[in-house]
Amino acid sequence: MIHYYRIIIQYKGTRYLGWQIQPETSGITVQGELNKALTEISKAKAHSIGSGRSDAGVHALGQVVKVGIELVIDPEKLLKALNGHLPEDIRVIDAKNSDHEFMPTVHAISKEYQYRFTSTRQPTALQNDLIGNFPFEVDVEKMRQACKVIIGEHDFTNYFCQGTDVSSTVREIFECEIIEVPQGNWDMLPAHHIFRIVGNGFLKQMVRLLMGAVWNVGRGKISLEEFKASLTSGPTQRMGATAPPQGLYMVRVNY
Repeated sequence: MIHYYRIIIQYKGTRYLGWQIQPETSGITVQGELNKALTEISKAKAHSIGSGRSDAGVHALGQVVKVGIELVIDPEKLLKALNGHLPEDIRVIDAKNSDHEFMPTVHAISKEYQYRFTSTRQPTALQNDLIGNFPFEVDVEKMRQACKVIIGEHDFTNYFCQGTDVSSTVREIFECEIIEVPQGNWDMLPAHHIFRIVGNGFLKQMVRLLMGAVWNVGRGKISLEEFKASLTSGPTQRMGATAPPQGLYMVRVNY
């Protein structure tokens, strides 16, 4: 008999091909490592469903996962057992009993992503895996104005990567802002900014493409009017490059 648990995991995505198992490739994925650990603990085949995919190199602070194993175990003991079997760059931070009906994708009300970035000619030695860098001078206030444009319901046809079938490219964004993060006295990471966005769902590479466009607004390469038009018109040319994966974090999923 299969028993279900809801877990929350964090991972540093640097050495993974993303969240989802990809049978056609030889690289490792976070889901693959999780399923391997679950199988070792339960001594039987295990399966898992995440709240959303993440691309190669992208990190997660709060990926919600439903797991099914042929084992009755206290959730706290499952958490400790998983962390004893998982690589150190994947950690389970919460575990609860669940049921068959719970679906991490369908039942999510909203998700929050954050993109951390600097805009310096020379990135620091320690930020490479954790913060994206856009080595040009940018107007942060213009970028904040672009964030206000993103809030609301829009057709994000121009902000997703083909490859995953979707029934609609319309999504609603509830919050979007640029946050300044100063460098602390003992902080190994440099002063940087966070592009924070909360919505009812996200398309493949949508946040990274929006980040690229918002960067270009801040740089003066595109106007606010052009950016706004890209959210209201049909397919147009891309408003910016896809931001590098290492700055992106799946922060939390709300149910």
